[in-house]
Amino acid sequence: MSTIKLFEIVGNDFFRPLTGKYQGVFIDCLEIIYESYRTELSYGVDRDILIALLTDYFEKNGSAEIQFEDEQDVFRDSRSKAAEFLRKLKAYGWVEYEFDNNGNAKIVMQHYSVSVMQAFVSVSAQSEMEYQSEVSSVFSLLTNETLLDRPYPQVIKPVYERTLALFTELKKLNTGIRKYIDELTDGMTAEEIMEHFFSYNDVIASKAYHRMKTSDNVSRFRNTIESRLKDILNDRALMEKAVVGYQNIEGENDKDEAAGKLTEMITSVIDNFRSYDEIEKEINSKHAKYIRNAANRARLAFINSNDLEGKLSAVLRSLAAAFDAEEEYSLYDDVPDDYCRIFNMFPQGFISGESLKTLAISKKMNDVDEVFSAPIVSDEEMRERRELLKKKNEHRFSRKNINAYVNSLLDSKTEISASEIEVNSKRDMIRLIFICLYGRDKRSGFMVIPKENTISNKGFTFKDFTLKRRVR
Repeated sequence: MSTIKLFEIVGNDFFRPLTGKYQGVFIDCLEIIYESYRTELSYGVDRDILIALLTDYFEKNGSAEIQFEDEQDVFRDSRSKAAEFLRKLKAYGWVEYEFDNNGNAKIVMQHYSVSVMQAFVSVSAQSEMEYQSEVSSVFSLLTNETLLDRPYPQVIKPVYERTLALFTELKKLNTGIRKYIDELTDGMTAEEIMEHFFSYNDVIASKAYHRMKTSDNVSRFRNTIESRLKDILNDRALMEKAVVGYQNIEGENDKDEAAGKLTEMITSVIDNFRSYDEIEKEINSKHAKYIRNAANRARLAFINSNDLEGKLSAVLRSLAAAFDAEEEYSLYDDVPDDYCRIFNMFPQGFISGESLKTLAISKKMNDVDEVFSAPIVSDEEMRERRELLKKKNEHRFSRKNINAYVNSLLDSKTEISASEIEVNSKRDMIRLIFICLYGRDKRSGFMVIPKENTISNKGFTFKDFTLKRRVR
C-alpha cells in the first residue's frame, strides 16, 4: 500500500494523537475505548458509558490542567477532559458517532483504528507465535483432500498467509538476538551482565529459540509441504479452479494476471521453506555468539585482580577515572603526587636520541660455548608437578568439573534451587554462571529451569533457577 493510499483511508490527522505532548494520555484513552468493546457485539459503545470511564481515568491520574497547543481553552475538571479527548479522537478519525432511533449516541471505532489498536496491544504484550500451530496448520491444509474443491480460499490463500506470518516471526527472532548482542557492551558490570543474560533467557532462549529447536522444528514438515505445493502447481485442472477462485475473491478481471499472481504465491511459500535452513543457521550462530560473549564478559568482570596484570589494570582504570572526573587534568599533565604515593609509580627509563642508534654487528669470531644440557627432573619433582597440574585442572570451570559439582549437590535429590547453593566469593558466583550456561547444553548431565524471583546474598544478586538431572 502506498503512503498516498494510506492517508486517503485514515486521513491526514490520524497520527497526530501519537506525536504531541499528550500522546500517552491519548494512548490510554484509546485503550479504554478499545477494551470497553470486549463485551459488546460490535466496536461501538454508548457515549455516556465511555465518558464515565474516561472521567474515572482522569480522576485517578492527577488534576493537572490540560491545554492543547492549537486552542485557548483550558480543561481542569475530569469530565471536561474526557469529553475533549473524545472530541479530539473523533476529529482525528479514530472514532465515529452513530445514533439509534431514540437519538442516543454510540461511539464506534473505525475498522482501521481497530487494526492499529490490535497491533499496539500485540507490541506491548510482546506476544510470541507458537511455531508449531502455524506449521501444523499449513501441513493440515495441504494434506486435507476435502478442501481442494475450493483450492484458493481454503488452501492456497491461508497457506500463503500463515507461511508469511511464520517466517516473519523467525526473522523477528533473528533480529531480537542481534539486538541483545549489540546491547552487551564492555562497560557492563558483572551484575548488569547477569541481569542482561537472564533477560535474554526469559525473552529469547527459553521461549522462541527453545521452541524453534524442539517441538516447533519446521524441518519435520517441510518436505511434505513442498511436495504438496508442487503437486498443486503441476495439476492443470486444480490450478484453473484456483485461478477462478482468486479472481472472485481478489477482484482480478485478467485471468492471466490472476494465474501469474497465484503461481507467485505458491512459489513464494516453497522458497520460504527452502530458506529455513539458512535462517536457522544464522539464528543458531547468533545465539551461540551471545552465549559466548556473555560468558567471556562475565569471566572478565569477575577475574581475580590480585596478580600483577590485575593490579596494573586497576591502576590504569583508576587513573582513567580520575582524568575523566577532573577536568583540570589532561593526559599530558604530570601524575599527581597522591597517585605516585599510592601506587609507587616511578619512571624506569626514557627515550632519547641515543635510543635510535642501530645496533652494531660484530664480525669477531668467538669461541663456541659448551652446549647447555637441561637438568634432569627427578621422579619426586615430576610427581609434584603432576599433582600441581591435577589440582589446577580440578579448579577449572570445565564441563566435567561443573557436572561433578552439580552431581554432588543433587546427590540423592531430584532437584535443587540455585538459592540453596552457597555463594561466598567471586569464584562461587562465576561457578554459578557456568552452571547456568552448561545447564542449557544437552551434553550436560543436568538442566536449568529459570525462576522469576531474584536472590541477593552477601553482595551477590542473581535470578534463581532450578537444577534437575537430565533424563537421557
